[in-house]
Amino acid sequence: MLLNSILLEGSVLDVPAFTPAPSEDTFDTCSFNIDCGPTAPSIPVIAHSRLALRCQELLDRGSAVRVVGRIIHDTEASERTGTFSLAVLVEHVEARPAYRRAAVA
Repeated sequence: MLLNSILLEGSVLDVPAFTPAPSEDTFDTCSFNIDCGPTAPSIPVIAHSRLALRCQELLDRGSAVRVVGRIIHDTEASERTGTFSLAVLVEHVEARPAYRRAAVA
């Protein structure tokens, strides 16, 4: 049995883009990029169904996240760029709450 899971920790680079399902036999989709640090490129992440809705509600640019998912071939990005593109299909997301400093008077 082959395991194809990956764990990523980082921050959300852009506002998650939510796309509602165009028909009943497809899923809602939410996609965003994760910055995993200076030595790794930004990694595209895709969530489906209820997880997509929760990502769209809870995540924002700069949110600290931990993502568990599977590596997939991102066909849409490959068609746009003309190169082979990978993405992570999310199975689990942990979001760290954003702490805001109180204004000092």
